[in-house]
Amino acid sequence: ELVYREKISVAGDQALTAKVVLKNQSDVELTGPLMLVIDGTTVGEVELAEPSGRFTEETPYLQFVPAKRTLDAGDESASRVITLKTTQKTDELKLEEVELRWRVFTTTKPAGLEDVIASDEKVVPGKGYTWGELRKVMAVQSAATVDMMEQHSGSVIATGTSEDENGRLVMRVFTSRGGMARKLPGSVDGVPVEVSVVGTFRAGPAYSRVTYENGVAQNPDKLAPMAESTEGATSPKVAQAFAAQVGKPTDRYVRPVPIGVSISNQTDGCVAGTLGCRVVGRDRRTYILSNNHVLAGNNVAPLASVIGQPGLADNSCTVVGADPIATLSRFETIRYFTQANSVATAPINIIDAAIAETTVANTDICTPTTGYGTPARTPLEAIAPGLAVMKYGRTSGFTKGKVGSVNVEAIINVGRPFGFARYQYSISIHPINRGMTFGAAGDSGSLVVTQSGKRPIGMLYGGSTTETLLCPISVVFTKLGVGIDDGTGAAPITGSGRMGTAVGNGKPPVKLYAPLNSK
Repeated sequence: ELVYREKISVAGDQALTAKVVLKNQSDVELTGPLMLVIDGTTVGEVELAEPSGRFTEETPYLQFVPAKRTLDAGDESASRVITLKTTQKTDELKLEEVELRWRVFTTTKPAGLEDVIASDEKVVPGKGYTWGELRKVMAVQSAATVDMMEQHSGSVIATGTSEDENGRLVMRVFTSRGGMARKLPGSVDGVPVEVSVVGTFRAGPAYSRVTYENGVAQNPDKLAPMAESTEGATSPKVAQAFAAQVGKPTDRYVRPVPIGVSISNQTDGCVAGTLGCRVVGRDRRTYILSNNHVLAGNNVAPLASVIGQPGLADNSCTVVGADPIATLSRFETIRYFTQANSVATAPINIIDAAIAETTVANTDICTPTTGYGTPARTPLEAIAPGLAVMKYGRTSGFTKGKVGSVNVEAIINVGRPFGFARYQYSISIHPINRGMTFGAAGDSGSLVVTQSGKRPIGMLYGGSTTETLLCPISVVFTKLGVGIDDGTGAAPITGSGRMGTAVGNGKPPVKLYAPLNSK
């Protein structure tokens, strides 16, 4: 983790400065040398003004831990003052909005750390291509995305790196209507282009007319009546109290409630989303994790507002005294734009995420009995198309699917009054069988894990009738400073903070994500 001991400040017309340290967030000792690389910012490119050396590709770096020294688990390096040269005039910058892209390198692999960095030469397990070949297609796809969206405004709504039916890598273009294959190129820089018609990508909670019945999402004219509740009393609609409870995801559960069930902010109207999982913070507090638009109402809900279970859409739109399980603690702000064709200048989002403080008495670590159980602590960051995954959510319950595309850049229709949101580094999921669904309205916030090992890969935040979109869980954990709580009391594993599915240090470079104004 990159920790800022002093806020970033202006040091000249085109220079910024800050005092920083590196903190070892792993459970093992890190052996030097340990070096920091600055890749840029959200507002323009920067570089270290006085690097201690250069990599072969002429990338400046700053050495924090010398070769003959170590950084113990939980310890911090000595502080260093960094000075960054900027391409913009510093008097034009809003420092509180600046975010820094950075990487940390060590030339020796610490004992006990999983090798999550796959080299370019390694073959992706079960595939006919290497990680390097996957990265090259991702780079081509990323470079072509904005031009395609601008040229076909409103029709091209997303791109991703995917596979064709023969398992060969392709650039996938998601369109809002049919007939676009005739207007798009058959290939870009030698990478084949395939088109998928998905309609509109949307993100938002379920409203009261969407309910869950016998494992199937329903849309009745009005919400089925529930047993009457009184303020401060427990509703008669209660699932069994057991280590893994029995019930539907829209039920009110005995505390501690399972993960994957209905929740909402009690100030956010008659809506409902999904409790993704229980997490523990670097501050060792206990939280629940879900989307910003579930817990914080798209940036609107006040901090410390109450999160209830079940969500109001599953509770006759009534606030009940027995419902609270958490209070809103922190959310990553979602930035919107109003015109669907202003893609090039639209602000970029990577995650839709928030946390709310809870207790072990209020929130459990496992799904109901019909789900997958307890997620593993260590996120999976090396992700390729075809990976088998599963989730448990408020609307569609327990579903299985596979990764369709990685490195997805998408335009999401959030609706009034917010408009549109641009996302990068997302992951798309297909249901296993045609005609089925992996996610639906109300599943927002669901944690998606691998079928083998239950390792988290992403958090569901949106989709269409055919595709489900996830934001990368490693970035979620890193930005919010949390990791999966499995009940053991262990420190959180926040992951590396890699954006999406980028792995290793090939071209384009892997970028870790950290805010300039953190800590």
